[in-house]
This record gives sequence, structure tokens and C-alpha cells, in this order.
Amino acid sequence: MLCLLVLTVFAASPALAQVATGLEASLPEITVRGRGWGQLLQPRELLEFGLALIETSVMTAVIAYHPVLSANRKTRSDFETPRALFVYALIGMVVGFLIMHHGYLIGFVLFGLGGLLRFKTDDSAGDTMRLILVTLIGLCVGLDLPVIALITTASAFAILYVLGGPANFGVDIQFSDKKRPVLESMQVVRDELQKAGFRTISISRTKFKSTVHYVVTGVNGARRSALEREMARLSEGKASGISDWHID
Repeated sequence: MLCLLVLTVFAASPALAQVATGLEASLPEITVRGRGWGQLLQPRELLEFGLALIETSVMTAVIAYHPVLSANRKTRSDFETPRALFVYALIGMVVGFLIMHHGYLIGFVLFGLGGLLRFKTDDSAGDTMRLILVTLIGLCVGLDLPVIALITTASAFAILYVLGGPANFGVDIQFSDKKRPVLESMQVVRDELQKAGFRTISISRTKFKSTVHYVVTGVNGARRSALEREMARLSEGKASGISDWHID
């Protein structure tokens, strides 16, 4: 059996070599126009990258800010979805640009990186988004494309800064209706959070239950600890009607 296997391998070797040669001939070489910072002297490619960035941003905005989707936002993740959509669109555009301008073999590299990133998909969507983004930036640097890496970094920074805005927090509150109606307690908590500098942008109540989900936003620089202190203060006061609470 061992001899038969060796003979089979030797017999198949010419055919395999021919297939490999044909595959190499069919795939274009990775050619980089303007290596390193010399890419700044290639205005045509940079112009194409800029136009692609603008087109991607406009088309993504059409989806991210669709009136129907905007009207149905309830949870914290709903309000953070547009930012994630813009970053993922940026990632997809840069991947396509690299493949089209610098060789299809880069696609195989990206598929390999995708397999590695599967081990990190258990994290939150924001963490996964940033992980893919920095991996893509590192790939651009490794391909000796620092200009594209720099533009991608600046674009992602602008998206996160402009669309990030004040911090959003999800607060689940369980009310007790022994002393006052739940609806009245909901309004009391909303007013108290407003006084503390946290604006309520969404309230949703679990059907036939006394659990209410608040989405609140604070001023720039607002921290989770400040909201925790405020909720602890409210829960200590019997007037709020809070029996239990949790912050996402």
C-alpha cells in the first residue's frame, strides 16, 4: 500500500505542477503603485480612494438614517447602530479598494485574517468593529501603503468622533407599584435624571410588567460611575418607587 501511494504521488506530481503553474498565471501579481510615502505622488489613486470614501459614506447614510429605522429605535444598541454601519462600510470599501488596485491575492490574505478574527466575535459589536478596523490598518501598513492606512485611520476617527457624541447608557429599572402607579414613577425618575444631567431619549416598558428600559445620554465626558451614583441615590429615596435597577 505504501509503494502504491508513493507511485500515485509521483504520477500526479506533473499534473499538480501544471495546475499550480496555470493558477499562478491566472492570478495577477501584487503590484503597488507608489510604495511607502511615495504614494503621495500618485494623486490619481488617492483621488479614487477619496471618491470611493465619499460614495460609501453617502450610500451608508441613506441606510443608517432611514426614517423608518430611526422612528423605531428603542434600545441603546439601536442608537449606536449608525456609527457601526459607517465603520463597517469603511472597512468593506478599503478591502475592495486594496483588492482592485493592488492584486487579487490580497483577498486570500483577508480571508485568512477573517478566520483568525472568528475567535474574537464573542465580544461586543463595538469591540469586534474596532478589532477588524485596526487589523485592516495594520494590513495596509504591512503592504507598504501607509498613506491609505493614514486616511483610513483619520476617516474612522472622524466617524467615531462625530457620530459618537455623548455616551449612551441603557438602564433597566424595576418599579414597585405599592405606593404610586408605575407611570408616575417613570416620570419621576425621568425628571430626576434630567436634573442630574442625563437626558432620557427612549423609554420602553415590558408588557404587563413593572420593568422599564431607559436609554439615557449624558453630556460629553459623562461616565458610567456618575449614572450609577445617581441611580443609587434615587433607589434609596422611597419617592422614586424603584425596587431594583441595572445599567448595561
